[in-house]
Amino acid sequence: MKKLRTSEVIQQVAADLFRKFGFEKTSMDEIARKAHKAKRSIYNHFSNKEDIFCASVQSELTHVRSALLAVVEDDSQRILPRLKQYLLLRMELLSEASTLRVAMKSNMLNRDDYGFENLKKMLDDFNQWEHQAFKKVWYAKPSDEQPEIVEQQAVAFADMLQVTLNGLSHSFFVEDKYEQYKSSYEMLIDLIVNSVFQSFVSKYGIEGDMQRISVDYF
Repeated sequence: MKKLRTSEVIQQVAADLFRKFGFEKTSMDEIARKAHKAKRSIYNHFSNKEDIFCASVQSELTHVRSALLAVVEDDSQRILPRLKQYLLLRMELLSEASTLRVAMKSNMLNRDDYGFENLKKMLDDFNQWEHQAFKKVWYAKPSDEQPEIVEQQAVAFADMLQVTLNGLSHSFFVEDKYEQYKSSYEMLIDLIVNSVFQSFVSKYGIEGDMQRISVDYF
């Protein structure tokens, strides 16, 4: 088993404390005590509590992104099974990202005061990456359309998915309803995917193209 570096130990301990007590009620003294480190050792790795919190959020988002990228790049799957797997895994991973959930519930992502200015950028970077990932899934669909039309469709496809997911993320992780809806989420995914595709087909009038490729691709 790989031995964790001191900074990783500190982040793990701090993440657990943030989850249990929130950011404000967690102190550097408590982090040092739980990590079994001298307080000066904590400051050798992090400038302050805000620095630890942001590093923890970044680590969580990096893990989420890495796991989801593997799904996006799995060309052995058709688009709908791949998309459903992505949506299931996405919410599962975000539910485990405890520090990010603290930030979401506490509205810390909109704070621009000292120490938190990078939080919103971290989430914006993740959203931009995810938007590109959804576009990549759409690009994999065979099409006879001109490249600029395919780009327009891909952007609309990614936009629709992100709007839907952002609404769900708010309900799940800000309103704290993930566990309540977790058991029915797979069914909800079917509704989400079907709704997105139906809206997309209606908007762009590409029923014929969808029907032509659905047997082999979707």
